[in-house]
Amino acid sequence: MLTLHVGPGRLARSRFALSRLAELSCALEVLTHPARAPFARAWVDRTRSRLDPRRMELLSALLGGAPGTPDGGPTYVPDFLVPWPETYDSPVAAELARVAQTPADTVRTELRAAFGAVLPHAVTAVLDSGGERAVAETAAAQLRYSWDVVLADDWPALERVLDEDVRARAAVAAREGFGGILGGLHPSLCWDGQRLTRDTPTEAVLAPEPGVVLAPSVFLPWPAWWHGSPGRVLLGYPARGRGRVWAPPGPVLGPPVLGARRIALLADLATPRSTSELAARHGLSPATVSYHLRRLRTDDLVTARRDGHSVIYAPNDRARALLAAMEWDGQ
Repeated sequence: MLTLHVGPGRLARSRFALSRLAELSCALEVLTHPARAPFARAWVDRTRSRLDPRRMELLSALLGGAPGTPDGGPTYVPDFLVPWPETYDSPVAAELARVAQTPADTVRTELRAAFGAVLPHAVTAVLDSGGERAVAETAAAQLRYSWDVVLADDWPALERVLDEDVRARAAVAAREGFGGILGGLHPSLCWDGQRLTRDTPTEAVLAPEPGVVLAPSVFLPWPAWWHGSPGRVLLGYPARGRGRVWAPPGPVLGPPVLGARRIALLADLATPRSTSELAARHGLSPATVSYHLRRLRTDDLVTARRDGHSVIYAPNDRARALLAAMEWDGQ
């Protein structure tokens, strides 16, 4: 049983955060156990072929942990791989630097918790060459490689889904208070006003200070938590709409009133996307996608907003009504 003591004081200091390394850890576990996220199977097949196992031997061993969960996954993964978020959206370089700087005694304690007295060969090889500091630095380097291959390209679209989840739950918190969202994070979590509990294979009783940090994930099928720093708890939970991130473009929903290609692009904006993302997903040139998006804006069917160096497009209410009518007509 996991028990988080989150009384009124801690609840008032709880917050949301996006953790790139928490999401990377979850993504790597999904690559090992695809059944956890069947909606991401196309992503799994595409991504596995790009990874070089020789460049992440230590990281793979650390994520393997000890056997025991129903699907053969780990019961504990060293928490130093996922630093406690200090801000809402820390850059990946800052998170990696904190992994590399993990104190030796923390690495030693968490390796013992994960593996007991018998460490995997990949871990002992690094320990013998440079000790616990080398383990932390090597893990950070292999996380950097994994980030670049696994999530860097997909992060902008993924981050928007995570942000949308946080905004939706923040709206609930504004109406009901922060406690109003805890019980709705996942059916396996139970909130009684003082404690947040979940049935788990291991016993853990935690009192998060200053409060619990909640991190949505497009990969997690159930809640997970990290608590490497004393009193600090990061609770990951499945984000709303996570299946849309990796879903392939949908079929044309009805007669080509706007043209089949333009309808397909419009339908694929259920998750807001940039021109380059649409081009990659539909096998079109960015110039072709830009042309169709301009026509859709002229027809008052999409909105555009700037996000860093990209322009993000989304359907407006008129477009959603049109797509819904076309879907209904095609049934």
